[in-house]
Amino acid sequence: MNKVLLIGTGEVGSHIMEFLVRDPKCPELVVCDINEEDGRKKVHNALSGAAVHRLYPEVTFKRLDVTNVHETADLINREQPDVIINCAVLQTWHTIRKLPKEIYEKLSAASLGAWLPCQLALVYHLMLAVRQSSVSPHVINTALSDLVNPALGKLGLAPTIGIGNVDVIEPSVKLSVAETLHVPADAVTIYLVIHHQWWVYPREAGYQKAPHYIKIMVHDQDVTNQFDTEQLLWNAIKQYPEGTAFTTVSASSTIKNMFALLQPAKWFTHSPSPQGLPGGYPVYLSREGAEPVLPEGLTLEEAVQINEASAKLDGIDHISEDGTIYYSDYTHQILKEMLHFDHASFRPEDSLQLAKEMMSSYQKLAARYPS
Repeated sequence: MNKVLLIGTGEVGSHIMEFLVRDPKCPELVVCDINEEDGRKKVHNALSGAAVHRLYPEVTFKRLDVTNVHETADLINREQPDVIINCAVLQTWHTIRKLPKEIYEKLSAASLGAWLPCQLALVYHLMLAVRQSSVSPHVINTALSDLVNPALGKLGLAPTIGIGNVDVIEPSVKLSVAETLHVPADAVTIYLVIHHQWWVYPREAGYQKAPHYIKIMVHDQDVTNQFDTEQLLWNAIKQYPEGTAFTTVSASSTIKNMFALLQPAKWFTHSPSPQGLPGGYPVYLSREGAEPVLPEGLTLEEAVQINEASAKLDGIDHISEDGTIYYSDYTHQILKEMLHFDHASFRPEDSLQLAKEMMSSYQKLAARYPS
């Protein structure tokens, strides 16, 4: 039986666990979190739900502080997982929604990339542990993978693949096309190159429209020119409920990627950051890993340029070859003004320290606006 290490039992991690244990094909799961009491209760909750369906998968819980690289590497060596799923972050992206509307909108305009230290720090330490271990598992990173994976890739630490974002947009677009053209959804094939920026642009305050590439096929016929693709994307994204209900789709994206990475045959799908590339792509996934698969007429260089241009609108101007991450000017200025967080650039190895500084600064801001 395959074994999967699931790290982090927050919103997405809990959805993944709840969905997986109700699947008769559930692999052996080792669930890890730094909060032992909460983590064990969530495992019990998931197993109880599975037992209702007379399913009794093998699931164990291990307390883990992923910032302890040696401890994490030892755990990986003991458990020998085929796949590791990282759901651990220091601060969720939607925390700032708790602020008053005017303050939230001003801070939101810094974009999600502004919070990259909080999303990067834990998976950076995890990937150091994977490198230190004697195991070579595939790693699925759920934490802002459009930006995190490329940053880690500059250091030779890129996870195998990300999840969500492009893989949340694509199925909604497919359903919209099928409904509009009155064809079965399975007859529709989408090729979508798009950055996380497009997901938040219609949903969150202060974001800008980003470039994208889309090709729409129905029964092997190109029907792209039948659609205003920007409007199609906007409408498909806006069909999701407000808030974080879409994280169930993110969890489904993760599980699909997990099963794909355990199989010998290549699965065609969409996901962020194959091979540490920025943004989202059509990809093949298999136990051999992840590779982008682009339609005729679009080169990989062109696809990367689309997503790099989008990243600038998502707060990250560029990532240098030595791994230094440079904020876009507007992001730096907003963070400096609102949080007194004055860092124009940073390196992944400094992300934990900077994340703590950023969270402390945010808490001081939030304390001025008690709910």
